Amino acid sequence: MEQNYWIKCFKAADITIQVQSDYPIRKNTFHSKFKRFEVLKKGEDSITIFHHLSPVNEDRVKPGREKEVYKKDQWQIFKNKNTWIYHYNSIFPGDPVDKVVGIMNRDYSEIHIYAENISRKVYAQARFPALTLFNTDQMIFAKLLSDRQGLVIHSNGFNINGNGILIAGVSGSGKSTLSGMLKKIGHEILCDDRMFVRSVDGGFHIFGNWCYGSHPDVSPSNAPLSGIVFLKKGGQNRIQEITDQKAIVSKLMPVIVKPMLDVDGWRKYLSTFERLRKSTRFYEIEFDLSGKAGDIISDYFK
Repeated sequence: MEQNYWIKCFKAADITIQVQSDYPIRKNTFHSKFKRFEVLKKGEDSITIFHHLSPVNEDRVKPGREKEVYKKDQWQIFKNKNTWIYHYNSIFPGDPVDKVVGIMNRDYSEIHIYAENISRKVYAQARFPALTLFNTDQMIFAKLLSDRQGLVIHSNGFNINGNGILIAGVSGSGKSTLSGMLKKIGHEILCDDRMFVRSVDGGFHIFGNWCYGSHPDVSPSNAPLSGIVFLKKGGQNRIQEITDQKAIVSKLMPVIVKPMLDVDGWRKYLSTFERLRKSTRFYEIEFDLSGKAGDIISDYFK
């Protein structure tokens, strides 16, 4: 079968993303991390991203038609009843693109990406970190998962003896330190700092993905969610379950990635959050730098 160099498919959280481009998609068009997620064809649950390597028609993004819903750093996002428009202006040195416009339909099943001033040669060697040509695909997955009884959580995900475990916490809480302990004793990390959680057959599963943080640890694997572990630095090494619901909410809410949603989207999001809170077991681990905490978690989730 002749290979179609203008179309590639990738899969995460059981969602297939088909990329269809104006230019041929070469070996180094995308970062090497995507090879682990590449699939041969679209699955039942799929979306399509179209790469248009040309300026967007100004009539499609004319100010005044849409309401600005977000503006911060590299992002400016607008919305009307059936369309989302993302303006991405790079602030990152070495980024292969300076400006990208993304136009999404209401459920993000069809995404049109417009990137200016990219030659075929640059596109072939760009090693884009995201299929959207933004600096990350986190924004679209937060929306896609919210429509599928799922969430994105700031956490490192592990498969520990067949159990999906999230090591959750904000930046600086010690996720990398504890994850290093778990990796050292052989447990598989699914992704660093951004984990996809989705309901599967009535229960939540965690999914590896390519939207990692500072460490390029990725896996296309998934595992049934068995627990979310929050971190507490201290002089001891011990784990205990959290049962107080107010404490759970106060720890869980800050680590949930908030997507861009309409009213119906927020209803779905909050419903999923409640299901996750009620059906998942939560823990807090206090740990020092001795490395013993890794063994404690490994033994606890046998």
